Amino acid sequence: MNWNLNLPTGTRDKLFREAEAAHKLENTVLDFFKKRDFMRIETPIIEFEDVFSSETKETHYRFFDEKGRLLALRPDMTLPIGRVVHTTGVHLPLKLSYSGKIFRANAGFSGDRNEETQAGIELIGYGSKKAEIECLLSGIRLMQTLAIPDFQMELGHAGFYELLVQKLHLSGQAENEFRALLQNKSLSEMQAFSEQFEPKWARFLCALPRLFGEVHPTILEAKALLPDEELNAPLDEILEMATLIQQVEPNAALLVDIGLVQELRYYTGLIFRGFASFAADYFLSGGRYDRLSEHFGQTKVPAVGLALHLDSILAVKERHGLTEKFSKKEILIHYDVTELKMAERYYAEHPESVLSFLDSERESIAFARKWDIGTVVSFQKEGLKVIFERGERV
Repeated sequence: MNWNLNLPTGTRDKLFREAEAAHKLENTVLDFFKKRDFMRIETPIIEFEDVFSSETKETHYRFFDEKGRLLALRPDMTLPIGRVVHTTGVHLPLKLSYSGKIFRANAGFSGDRNEETQAGIELIGYGSKKAEIECLLSGIRLMQTLAIPDFQMELGHAGFYELLVQKLHLSGQAENEFRALLQNKSLSEMQAFSEQFEPKWARFLCALPRLFGEVHPTILEAKALLPDEELNAPLDEILEMATLIQQVEPNAALLVDIGLVQELRYYTGLIFRGFASFAADYFLSGGRYDRLSEHFGQTKVPAVGLALHLDSILAVKERHGLTEKFSKKEILIHYDVTELKMAERYYAEHPESVLSFLDSERESIAFARKWDIGTVVSFQKEGLKVIFERGERV
């Protein structure tokens, strides 16, 4: 079969207004990060697959180079940036921003995009909670800048999950099953899974998929159910962070999900996701990942990141009618090539005009009718004349 008229699964073309809106959205996001003093970084789309060895390889687009080495299209932006930071000798701490394409081979007919535009920030070398504050405030304020309605930020903690897994003595397939149950929030399956544990742990596990909502009451409920007080510390950190954020953004809609786990496994501390009405899934995510440096053979380096899925944000803006329409052109400029200079001058002086690249006046008039352009002017050796006005018959 000849595939030259088809697109690979999970990819799509952007045309005209959508492409322009996507370009403007990316520039707006990057300008926002620049104003907050982040420095831009770019990495190749193609990397050695070893860069992503900590991730699930089934989702990678993999291929060999001319020397037989295994390469991959990047499925993530943070790991390549980690490679740069930990192999080039740049001085820390750093505040970095980025944008670019990522690629993940999702299951066919899942509806997921296999190609996405992602933008974000990484604060590397910052162990202070101020780094998490910066990521959360940047996410909230950027959504305000983009006029995303009903935006909600959901908080969680990777350390809570890791500690819980240790308390339950889960590893291998059992840990993977538990992780999937939390991601799917399956109450019935979690109940069946919990039957292997002591009643005090089973009771908490059965409640865990529904422990999400407003920060203060949800954390109080979780603490009342927890069988081990050692698990309170990550919850206290979430509560403290929510309190700090609401001091400067009192109208921010902050939620908590006690059982939140990110898709990527390198997170170690506070994690978060962003949602809005008319969004099929979260389009903002991030958190603290203090052990990513160990993947590159380095000692522990504190870091926090924020990632935005720009295609999903654009879809939300489209559904809310928030993307700009093309500015309508009112004048079509037909010209003889000998009058190019005059036509170009007129075009520069009249932003509501557009040049015609058709040879005859009749073709230009037909074009204006088709695209509802009100006036056609023509530059000829004899000078400038109006050859069509909307409503005229030719």
